[in-house]
Amino acid sequence: MSESELTEDVFEEAADVVVVGSGAAGCTAALAAAHRGGRVLVLERADAVGGTTSLSSGEIWIPNNSLMRAKGVDDPRDGALRYLAKLAYPVLYDADDPTLGLPADLFALLEACYDEGPKAIDELLALDAIDVVADLEFPDYHDDIPENLRPYGRRLTARAASRPELGGVELIARMSAAAEREGARFLLGHRVVGLLRGAAGEVVGVEARTGRRTVLVRAHRAVVFASGGFLHDPDLRRQYLRGPVFGGCGATTATGDFVRIGIEAGAQLGNMGQAWWYQVALEQVVQTGQTAGGLFMPFGDSMIQVNRHGRRVTNEKAPYNERGPVHFAWDGREYCNLVLFAVYDDAVARNPDDTLLRYPTPMPGEAARYVISGDTFEELALAVDERLEELRHHTGGLRLSPRFAANLRRTVDRFNEFARTGVDEDFGRRDTPLTALWGGRMQEGVNNTMHPFSPDGPYHCILLVAGALDTRGGPRTNPRAQVLDTHDEPIPGLYGAGNCIASPAGEAYWGSGGTIGPAVTFGWIAGVNAVEEPEKVL
Repeated sequence: MSESELTEDVFEEAADVVVVGSGAAGCTAALAAAHRGGRVLVLERADAVGGTTSLSSGEIWIPNNSLMRAKGVDDPRDGALRYLAKLAYPVLYDADDPTLGLPADLFALLEACYDEGPKAIDELLALDAIDVVADLEFPDYHDDIPENLRPYGRRLTARAASRPELGGVELIARMSAAAEREGARFLLGHRVVGLLRGAAGEVVGVEARTGRRTVLVRAHRAVVFASGGFLHDPDLRRQYLRGPVFGGCGATTATGDFVRIGIEAGAQLGNMGQAWWYQVALEQVVQTGQTAGGLFMPFGDSMIQVNRHGRRVTNEKAPYNERGPVHFAWDGREYCNLVLFAVYDDAVARNPDDTLLRYPTPMPGEAARYVISGDTFEELALAVDERLEELRHHTGGLRLSPRFAANLRRTVDRFNEFARTGVDEDFGRRDTPLTALWGGRMQEGVNNTMHPFSPDGPYHCILLVAGALDTRGGPRTNPRAQVLDTHDEPIPGLYGAGNCIASPAGEAYWGSGGTIGPAVTFGWIAGVNAVEEPEKVL
């Protein structure tokens, strides 16, 4: 419909601020706008609120939050920004530069994370939208780099979650209830497919589909997109991500709606090659493409990951966001790490520890078809290669190198020496506060992350590929959460937050809750500014 045909009577719904998506970013934007007197309508594509947030543990990572300060932990601005910048843009980082080596616009986004995040949290606490505490025992994911002066306290976790895996569900329930108390309305099963623009190009509403109907929704002041990333659109994954990604945790509605809508609106795209990476079991993700489970911290100590040539390629105990991109190594002919093989001995398989992060390693006695076993490395290699033949249509026909078993034995021998000395000379695998919390009970040794493999089988293997919690690229925004056009100018009346935009985090995953933290921060910024927009007249 052209702008000349838009009149008030063609709209079925209307609000001052229309929010697209109901995850942490959308709920926060809705609450912020409604609390300031705006009429707010939230349009959610799915039949339930929450998006990818509802599949998460619900933690929120916020630097310099008031809860950590109340416990006596300060988080000075200069030091925090160095940590944020170092991980977000490591190639650009320059400690001696006024903007730490970053372009001014990117640095301003990090400043907004530090300056506005604590304000968002304080308002959410005041409105009973969250009930969280600062965790002084769980470290940031990179607690050991010099730039991280305050590795504890930025992670905010539910005061009394009924179960850890339900943290996201309970967070969304509390947030959405608070937004409704402030007057926000939620319409489920409404997928936004386009923007409606006024004569001057300003956003005046959206076109949505519900069932077989088209619904036009008027936005008197602004539209805020918080509709999730593009993880579950195979075409967008293939076009934009930096390597083959097979699926992952994101809600199935994360199909890049705002990428296409943003392009049509003339928005500038950014960070499109990035996602919140982790590893997933190949045989599970090819069945559905969506799995909340993944390899957050590989279980066991007599365990390694090797490529099809039988060689280690990574620190297996590194944070999950850093392990995912290892799969994208290209040697000029192939993605040589497309599938990694998590090989472990029977001591790991028989370990009775039921730690939450044991998955996908089964408990003793549990049968899982995706676990491949063999009494020797040679038998294991034959069984793995047979399984790869079954999966060839998903992997481009990938098979093991003929030297896999021999190389694996040499790799294990070398790893065993590292385990005996406690020093991983190849990849630096070692005890850290994070591995201590997430690793589970290991065998006693010099280095609690490594133990020599048993000289006798059986040995076991799980096939791993790159996955993601969701993508984090899309239309670019400024520190006010306004969506920018290709000339770096705000598109009037259009805002964005969460995984549907170019993330202010760049390529960083600062700590547990590092996805939801920026989503909440920029959702709040968007809601505060959207409701103050001048009314758009048709």
